[in-house]
Amino acid sequence: MDKNTFNGLLLIAFLFIAYSLLVKPPDKKPTQGLNTDSTSVAIQGDVAQQAAAVNNNAGNAAAATSRKAIDGLFAESTTEEQFFDIENDLLKITLSNKGGRVYKVQLKNYVTHDSMPLLLMDGPQNRFNYILPLQRKFAQTQDYFFEKTQANKNGMSMRLYTDSTRTQYIEQIYTLKEGSYMVDYDLNLVGFDQEIMNNTQVQLDWKTALIKQEKSMKAERMTTGMYYKDTEDVNYLSETSNDEENVDLSLEWISMKQQFFNATLIADKPFQTGKLAIKAPSGIDDPMLELASADLRFEYKQTNQFNFPMHFYFGPNDYSLLKSFDKKMEEMIPLGWGIFGWCNRWIIIPMFNFLNKYIGSYGIIILVLTLIIKMVLFPLTYRSYRSMAKMGVLKPQLDKLREKYGEDPQKMQTEQMKLYGQAGVNPIGGCLPQLIQLPILIAMYRFFPASIELRQQAFLWANDLSTYDSIMELPFNIPMYGAHVSLFCLLSALSSLLYMKVNQQMTPDTGNAQMAAQMKMFQYIMPVMLLFFFNSFSAGLTYYFLLSNLFGFGQSVLIKKFLINDEVLLKEIEENKKKPKKPSKFAERMEQMMREQEQMKKGQQNGKSKKGSTDATDAGGAGRGRGRNKDAGSKFTKKKKKRK
Repeated sequence: MDKNTFNGLLLIAFLFIAYSLLVKPPDKKPTQGLNTDSTSVAIQGDVAQQAAAVNNNAGNAAAATSRKAIDGLFAESTTEEQFFDIENDLLKITLSNKGGRVYKVQLKNYVTHDSMPLLLMDGPQNRFNYILPLQRKFAQTQDYFFEKTQANKNGMSMRLYTDSTRTQYIEQIYTLKEGSYMVDYDLNLVGFDQEIMNNTQVQLDWKTALIKQEKSMKAERMTTGMYYKDTEDVNYLSETSNDEENVDLSLEWISMKQQFFNATLIADKPFQTGKLAIKAPSGIDDPMLELASADLRFEYKQTNQFNFPMHFYFGPNDYSLLKSFDKKMEEMIPLGWGIFGWCNRWIIIPMFNFLNKYIGSYGIIILVLTLIIKMVLFPLTYRSYRSMAKMGVLKPQLDKLREKYGEDPQKMQTEQMKLYGQAGVNPIGGCLPQLIQLPILIAMYRFFPASIELRQQAFLWANDLSTYDSIMELPFNIPMYGAHVSLFCLLSALSSLLYMKVNQQMTPDTGNAQMAAQMKMFQYIMPVMLLFFFNSFSAGLTYYFLLSNLFGFGQSVLIKKFLINDEVLLKEIEENKKKPKKPSKFAERMEQMMREQEQMKKGQQNGKSKKGSTDATDAGGAGRGRGRNKDAGSKFTKKKKKRK
């Protein structure tokens, strides 16, 4: 491993760690900090105050939003909460007649990490409340009990009538289709054209508690947040801290996203504005991941039968499925930004899906995927080793240059570049191929923890490839490491140590003792960093790192033992020296820069030499002057004494 390769590996390690800390694209709009006391994130908030906020010009807001003022407005058929189920082969949705809202959502084909039913929404911790700005009062659907009017296995409609004539009512219709996670949802306001002013905004207050589903609370909270699509692009609230944002652009959909699942509300006619907020619970061991809220507004058009069509998506963060809706919902999946996301979307995911059609074990799929990537990148790997081997063959000639120009580093560097140019050796050849592989490495780092396909898929001793594998639970917590031992991570760190150690042994000595010491230190630092940093990461990711190291070790042995011959390389280098070769523009610029630096250095040395000579002359003259003055003073003193 030469100096350039070492610097390349060090740069890769730095970029890799920096990317893991900055995994979000830098184009997020700035947001203000969330007020933890705000009613916008309280699951059980004072809804009356929110109703008053719909119309800031209402002078008697307190009276208009009091319960006493709205009692008797609607004719309720019951005063007890009742529950009704609608379902298909994928979803079971429990509806409550109180507010006519979704009360509970169960995904039939999924379970939690401890084999319990997987619920995206659960009971009283949810709110889905319309606040209607009637002429004399505010009406909130959450305060009333709706009447079931039509129902079957796949759908239900519920109405809230204003009087016994049953000509004026609020209607909510839910419809499920077999084989779909999408729920068609319609809000109908019938007969309110005299009650609600034209172009008045109706408020929708949606709040829910996002529930823990996975084994790693830390990893799940780091990937839980809110996403939304406005007229410009998909944006998000912070997934790592409390956050809120006022959205003034039209909103096409709003999603309350978890690591592998999401609940999304899609509007056929976009919401006009929205205030979105997310807040983490105060307790670190709280089973609730986040409290999410969306305060949405849409415009009421004065008509006898007003319809506002929407859709709910309750389902997995499956890239292909979300992409099929053609609403950019797949951008909720954290595949990385820029070139890293491009690698995942256009290379890794298509390859993974193709292999998934023919291979039943995801552990084998990862093995084959790793092998394919290594084979595709093999030409770059071969060029890297060949470049290092050439530099090793040139070591005797470099040693002669060090003996001749060892005291002049700039001259030594100039002659070294000249030798490389004559021999046809690229000094950054060992580093550049590894940098080219960096996008693939980071793409894999983002792909495995975000792939729902790996969720609860067992392989060898790992019960779930989407989270960490644990062969031992520790009775204490080690800072930055955790309270468990991940065997895939441990084997990955050991294989990394072996891979780097063997590479160092196979790399010729460059004669630079300081660089050799740095590489030896780096050889041990990287595996330790890997051990601490990835102990709580996806087992699929650490398994991939293990395979990558093992395949890399095999490639290095293959190249060194069978594909590279030092004698053949030396003959090739000598032949290159005999050929007239025009240096590249890069080499010319480097050589020109070195010549300029050498001339500047000589000029500085000549300047110092002349200055030293001038200073010496001036000093000598000054000394003689001081000597004459001393003599003159002495004579004057003698004369003066004689006069006395």
